[in-house]
Amino acid sequence: MAEELGGIERLRTEFINNFSHEFKTPIVSIKGFAEELKHDDLSKEQRDEYLDIIIAESSRLASLATNVLNLSKIEQQVILTDQKAFNLTEQVRRCILLFENKWEKKHISLNVEMEELSYTGSEELLNQIWLNLIDNAVKFTPQGGVIGIRLSKSVDVLQFVIADDGCGISEEALARVFDKFYQADPARAGSGNGIGLTVAKRIAELHGGTISCRSQEGVGTEFTVTLPL
Repeated sequence: MAEELGGIERLRTEFINNFSHEFKTPIVSIKGFAEELKHDDLSKEQRDEYLDIIIAESSRLASLATNVLNLSKIEQQVILTDQKAFNLTEQVRRCILLFENKWEKKHISLNVEMEELSYTGSEELLNQIWLNLIDNAVKFTPQGGVIGIRLSKSVDVLQFVIADDGCGISEEALARVFDKFYQADPARAGSGNGIGLTVAKRIAELHGGTISCRSQEGVGTEFTVTLPL
């Protein structure tokens, strides 16, 4: 028991250190480029580039804050209280479009296959699953890469599958990719501490569903969300 508690405490300390770094890095970046914008000798191209960086880092902070707030809200939750029927396909479509600027900048090709589906659940929370998974895929897909998104249903479940051809995840990291206190391997570090995947897993579980991940280093990663109908 003492050894187990010690391991948890080490992971907690590591998480806090990584988490602090995740917040500090974009703040330092925003401050630095904002100061550069005060210089009168900058070209229009330089100004536009610095503004794009500030906008991107601001979005990164907002996403991190949203995930932290969601995790705090749902970690102890056992039942859903705000369930309603809504157009799931349209929700996923909107989430994809929110990242259009990012995947177009990287010249990423999207292969999207979605059935027209409605679902009864927490529209707000489920939206966060799609945002986190699409954001991850765009981050880790290389220039000119491909992302595949599929939404389908069978008799009693629906499935959302998103696959990228990015750097992949090591076997060690894959086994703990949904752990709140775990920092992913260096190949995928620097763009997030994995808390978004923890949030996605908890939301899926609250809906009686699951989320799984398959990955191969140098080949890509695939996440599958399964929800009961």
